[in-house]
Parts: sequence; structure tokens; C-alpha cells
Amino acid sequence: MTATFSIREATAADNEALLELERSSPLDLGDIELAMDRSPHYFASLSLQEDARVMVAEEGGRLVGVCAAARHCVPLLGRPRALLYIEKGRTLPEFRRQRVSSVLIWALVESWSARGNPIDSAYWLISADNSASLTAVRRGGALPWPKAVHLVDLDTETGPRTEVPAVRLGPERASEVVALLNRTHAGKELFAPYTEERLQARLGRAPEYGWQNWWGIEGSAGRLVAVAGLLDLGRWWRTKRRVKASGEETTSSAAAVFDFGYAEGGEQRMVELLHHLLGIAASWGRDHLSIHLDPEEGLYPCLPVTARVGADFRLFATGLAAPSAHEMGHIYLDPVYL
Repeated sequence: MTATFSIREATAADNEALLELERSSPLDLGDIELAMDRSPHYFASLSLQEDARVMVAEEGGRLVGVCAAARHCVPLLGRPRALLYIEKGRTLPEFRRQRVSSVLIWALVESWSARGNPIDSAYWLISADNSASLTAVRRGGALPWPKAVHLVDLDTETGPRTEVPAVRLGPERASEVVALLNRTHAGKELFAPYTEERLQARLGRAPEYGWQNWWGIEGSAGRLVAVAGLLDLGRWWRTKRRVKASGEETTSSAAAVFDFGYAEGGEQRMVELLHHLLGIAASWGRDHLSIHLDPEEGLYPCLPVTARVGADFRLFATGLAAPSAHEMGHIYLDPVYL
């Protein structure tokens, strides 16, 4: 099929057209359609990523497709790799099956290679409910990796909360924070251990996520036993959900635990901290608090009974055969790369 569209890198001038493109191309998740409303700033959610770019497909001055990607260096299958996370792919319904997404991804990979930053592999995190995307990736020869990762949602309307002895954190406690983050996620795929410098760089990329977003709980000796960084995702996007059969539509917004860590045996203290963050999310007017968890994480069974899986992701990668379950560690899902 001859392509009728052109490819270029997106600019700030594309903001309104990108917002409209995403509204016009919701995700098909079986019985429901899911659309993201990123108004007023499409690019805002990319600001926390280390090195992100957006490519668009255009026909006659109209945007018909978009795909973003972010390059980062993290461990995968036993060694550090330069990986490209593929995200935010959308194509207008009438342009599907015209290889728009494939051409956009190729252009993204080439954009880094042309600037002297080659990629070892590209990867996707795809919801288990997104059959269209799962089929498309499998058609290209990729198989899902054998371990899943969940986004778990905690409703903010859970009734009265007990007082939690949470404290605000600042850069003077960076060494304690780094130690807890690294202990909690050590050995996971896609997790690069933090240093104080790397954490500070993360907290300096966007004013919406800095030390003012961090809380912790101290143990009896005054040392931190649970820490978390909280981001108000609702400032950057809302999720619109439509039930196909009835046409019923609902809109929700979330706050997210963007980083967390706890001491050995500190699961209950981490849950206490989550209750504190729920109160903050509620004060922001958010419907739920989201946290990324491996299904086998020790924290999982300690969560409140009202916790539910908001998204169940599968990992796919190019150039790497899907390993067996015993050949890989559990997957660390950094919410920055969603």
C-alpha cells in the first residue's frame, strides 16, 4: 500500500491538533473505549522523561497519527541497555492498517541513531485488555514476556482515615530515600539503582514533581522506614471511559505514587503512608491513587481490601526473544514511562 502521509517531529505548535487527534482515536478495550484528555498541554506528561520525542503523521496538513518514545538506559536480562520506550501511539480510525504506527516507530528509532545515540531495543507496555495493540505487536513477531506488572488503584472515597504520622521530606534526607528505593526494587528488570545525583536530576525536570511532593514515615530511631513521591496526574490528563453497549460515559482523574520504598518488613508502614497520600489525593479532587506493583510484591497482600487492579500490563521488546519466567527478574514499572 502506498503511503499518502508524511512524517515529521512534532512541535509545540501541534498542541491543539494532537489533543484533538487523541480525542478522535480512543483505545478499544473490548467492551469499553478509553480516551485520554491531555488538555491543555499535550506535551506536559513527557516532561519528566529523560529524553523524549514525538513524531506525527500528516496528510494534507491534518494530523492522522502520533507516536512518542523515550530513550533511557536501564538493566534488562542481566546487562545495561539503551532502550526506547514506545508510547502514546494513536492513529485515526480511517488510517488504521496503513502502517502508520510502524513508520512512526521507525522514524523515532532513526531520530536517535542519526544523532549518535543508537538503541539496543525498543519495548512496549500494553494493557492485557487492548486486543488490537496486542495483535498488532504479535503480528510483527514479538511475544509477551512472561511476567506482568499492575497499576493498582486505591479509591480516595474510602471513608474516615486515621491520623498518620507522615513527615515532609527534603534534600537533606536524600541518602535515606535512595537507600529505601534501591532496597525495595533491587534486581528488577528496568530498574536502574538510584544515586542522590540521579534522584535530584529526576526531581529537577518539572516543577510539578520536586521535594515538595515527598513524604515519609519514621521508625522509632528517627530513621525513615517508608517514603513516597506523589504526583498529581490529574493536572496533566483525565481518563474518559465509554461503555460501548450503553454509551455511558465517565471521566476520572488520578494522583500517582511515582516513587516509593520501604525498609525490610516495613510493608504495614508503607500502607500507612499510602493512606496519608490518599488524603492528599482526595484534597486535590482526584478519584483514585495509583501505584505500580509487581503482582508478587510483598506489599501486595497488605493493601486495603478496596484496592483493585486498574491496569494489567504485558511487556514486549524488539530484537530480544521473550525469555522464560526463570530467566528474568520481576518488572519495575516507572510511571514516568507510561
